[in-house]
Amino acid sequence: MRTPLLFYSQVAWDTVWQRPQEQALGLATYRPVIFLSPVQLHEAATRLKDRWQFHRTLAGGRLQVVSPLIFSGEYRSEPVRRANRALLRRLLGRVGAGGRFHFMTNSPFSGWMLPMLGPRSIIYDLIDDFCAFNWAPPEGRQLEDRIVRGADLAFAGTGYLRDRYENRLPGIEFLPSGVHFGKLTAPQPEPADLAALPRPRVLYVGTLNDRMNGDLFAAMGRAFPGGSVAVVGPRHETFRAPALPPNVHFLGLKPHEQLPGYYQHSDLGIMPFADSPAARAINPIKTLEYLACGLPVLSTAIPDVIRYYQGVVTVAEPDAWVGAAQRMIAEDSDGDREARRDFARGRTWEALVEAMERRIRRMEAGAA
Repeated sequence: MRTPLLFYSQVAWDTVWQRPQEQALGLATYRPVIFLSPVQLHEAATRLKDRWQFHRTLAGGRLQVVSPLIFSGEYRSEPVRRANRALLRRLLGRVGAGGRFHFMTNSPFSGWMLPMLGPRSIIYDLIDDFCAFNWAPPEGRQLEDRIVRGADLAFAGTGYLRDRYENRLPGIEFLPSGVHFGKLTAPQPEPADLAALPRPRVLYVGTLNDRMNGDLFAAMGRAFPGGSVAVVGPRHETFRAPALPPNVHFLGLKPHEQLPGYYQHSDLGIMPFADSPAARAINPIKTLEYLACGLPVLSTAIPDVIRYYQGVVTVAEPDAWVGAAQRMIAEDSDGDREARRDFARGRTWEALVEAMERRIRRMEAGAA
């Protein structure tokens, strides 16, 4: 049997579906995986509500998803962090130590776990510059340094982060995220809450937090007074926006399998990121999901979007967004939509997982 993987994720299983969940499901086809991601009490009570479960078994028993509750205030209070670490130590003690698994993480804040775990290897997957978020704990960089110094294998979900870390993590490999093209493009009925909104429909799918430019949501609402702006995803308290026009609608977090219906019945996909260190480090997964469904995509100037989506995504400065959005919807055509679908077609989650598993096996063989 392949060496099991303990995957500690900054992204909780029940929140916005993205790279970590796809990695866990995919890697579980090759080896046993424990996906561990704590959930703060207020998140379970508000944003996740009935979605949260402490434990579930997936992928024919090869994937264990463990989502323990911890006290709220993890990133604001040192006493809370100490209490939460005590809770997690008890849980990790039951998972086991002594080098029986690989430890994989996308959380820079998990460095404190390493001495007690003693894993066979450490795999660091950089998906965000979490230390640059407004809510990051003050010792975030020091915790990340422990992971970087001990890492046996490293991946980056963005070219920006690969370039920034390549001197500290020799051999770090950029592995872009992907899509399940067939699932996204199979015709879906119009969701009831979306069907109630007049067209044209401007769509944003994802988390609303301090990385977003709230002014652009207001601008999109004013640009299409007879249409709608639909926002699908959780809204964090760090999200700031001016008074929004009434045609900006927050539809909340949706199960991942329902998202194709929102993509397929909208007219423009937007990525209104702020100009901040945390936002500059991303390669948004929603880019490919929008494109796979044929949507025209409008983004602010994110380095990875400029670098990898030139010619297929429109990048505009905030003061040019209204004109760009109006023009993109007015000029969209069936041919344009098919070209976008063709661009996304071969960029799959399966390719990402296969590449990761190959590198892990090379590491196990001593050739990484």
